[in-house]
Amino acid sequence: MRGRGFIDFSVSGTALLSSAILLRMKSELILKMEEPPKPPLERPTDFVPPPLSFPLRYESTTTSVEEVIKGLLEVLTAERMLPASAQMVLRTPEVFEQVDDFLVKIEENIKAFLRRLLKEAGLGPKKLSFLTLLGKGDPLEAVRMFIMLLFLAVEGRVGLAQPLEFGDIEIELKYDGSTSFD
Repeated sequence: MRGRGFIDFSVSGTALLSSAILLRMKSELILKMEEPPKPPLERPTDFVPPPLSFPLRYESTTTSVEEVIKGLLEVLTAERMLPASAQMVLRTPEVFEQVDDFLVKIEENIKAFLRRLLKEAGLGPKKLSFLTLLGKGDPLEAVRMFIMLLFLAVEGRVGLAQPLEFGDIEIELKYDGSTSFD
């Protein structure tokens, strides 16, 4: 380098840097080999039910009732073979198991509500106020009463009007005078 007249360290610096990087990589590799192996990760223990095997049919076919019943029985027996933890997952949530008595007897409740409306109206005007009927009822009672009013309106037994938005609902009885509530 002195023979050329100037000293250039870029070539020797590049060679020195490359050898330092290689030395560091080799030493890290040796140190990594001395570490103990890591334990394998634990697999989740949640039960995943096996997928159902559906028959592959490429054309339309007719299926008899016996074949459908046989297939249903096979699925039901296979479900009983699942572990207890999986059957808990497949069970219907309690929310859906609780059946509201109001919904079970909705027709009887509607008839009783119509009788109440007729009694409230009496011989006077045939228009009633929803808020007056509700009184100090709770929100659940208000929803039930409104549902029964909608059923009666669909049947044509009452007319509903709400002159003001978010205002009281006017109920007009359209009872024809017969004694039948059916």
